Amino acid sequence: MRVDVYSLATTRYRGDRVSSKITELMDLVRKLPEDCVDETIEFIQQKIEESDAKKPIPPCPHCNSGDTSRFGRKKDRQRYVCKTCHKTFGDTTNTAISQSKYGEAVWKQVIGDTLSGVCLDQTAESIGVSHSTAFHMRHKILLSLEAEETRAPTILNGVCEFDDSYVLENRKGSKLPEGYWRKARRHGAKAQSAGVSNEHIAICTGVQRDGGTICRTVNRATPSKEDLLGVFGNHMGQESLILYDGAPSYTALGKSCDCPVKNVREDGTKGGKGFYHINTVNGLHSFIKGRYDQYRGVATKYLNRYNALFSKAYGNGDDLIDKVYKILISNTSSLHRTVNDVKTFNLLDI
Repeated sequence: MRVDVYSLATTRYRGDRVSSKITELMDLVRKLPEDCVDETIEFIQQKIEESDAKKPIPPCPHCNSGDTSRFGRKKDRQRYVCKTCHKTFGDTTNTAISQSKYGEAVWKQVIGDTLSGVCLDQTAESIGVSHSTAFHMRHKILLSLEAEETRAPTILNGVCEFDDSYVLENRKGSKLPEGYWRKARRHGAKAQSAGVSNEHIAICTGVQRDGGTICRTVNRATPSKEDLLGVFGNHMGQESLILYDGAPSYTALGKSCDCPVKNVREDGTKGGKGFYHINTVNGLHSFIKGRYDQYRGVATKYLNRYNALFSKAYGNGDDLIDKVYKILISNTSSLHRTVNDVKTFNLLDI
């Protein structure tokens, strides 16, 4: 029993679909005889302390000094002290999860479920929390990804493909105001009018082949030149080839960054067979639509948070969960650690 509990408690979650090891651990604990519960808890606490003792001592998050040492434990968590500024801190001080009572394994479970498109109710059940707690945990992750893109913007170089995708406006989780311009609709309903209209929210997407990805929403219906420059203008490298599919608005990108622009509909047979295409960005659109369906829609006001997730998740490898966790516990995400941030910060209003 001890080996099983420890192996489940220390599993590092990887892959496209995270296994619910925490749920398995909880099930095992529920089956324990009463006289074994205390012994099991002591064993897990001992293993946690041994694991903390093996970790390198982090620099001070207050003054960035490397002259730090271990300083006992508080609420079963390792504490450190800075010999320069004399302040104490923990592994998550000044991060988005500094006030969280959940450890690394639980947060990686939530990250894995978020990346995999698992619904919130399933995540909440697997880690034993309420729906609202799972919601707040997920959105802290999304806000941290947004903050990371602001801190270190993605730059597109080389062959870059651009196109826009559309989703229906969604007021999931809230009632329509009285006199709203459209009627309420069920999940899976279609737009009232054919073609692209103000019912549709544009997701402007750009992908560097074998490189970075940008997803951003700034408008309804078809994006204008000004919209595209606002999304991509500061993300273009000096040596880029811009490929687009028919929409003339994308020519403005080439003019703004002095890059060659090719319309794949007109130039698809030139420059070598199969070179001028936007298959990569179309693959991104399929990825977004698949995740969107798994989430059963995304409230439009939160869409750019999910766009940051789509940008990070598309085309990345098995170590993405670890990368996202490092972003989550970085100081750059520390502004987004309250429930109020989740409800109000940087909402999309179009």
